[in-house]
Amino acid sequence: MAIKSKARHDLTLRSIKREIGAGRDVAFWLDKAYTHYDNGLLDEADIAEVETLAQAYYDAVDARKSADKVTETPDVPEVDGAENTTDE
Repeated sequence: MAIKSKARHDLTLRSIKREIGAGRDVAFWLDKAYTHYDNGLLDEADIAEVETLAQAYYDAVDARKSADKVTETPDVPEVDGAENTTDE
């Protein structure tokens, strides 16, 4: 499939990369990229770029979730009637 128009190609690729980079509905924009590829507006190198960008976004989300889990403090119940057991 030949790319239909260089200007349209550049605009399409730039728009998709901008939306994915901003984290706006990444799955939707990735699907849109595949549709544009099927229609001849993007080539395999463009899809590879978009997939890499989407994967970087998903990796960042996973890292953020992992960091949040590590920094959470567990709930430790207080013990009523706890006594000081040292000899002080």
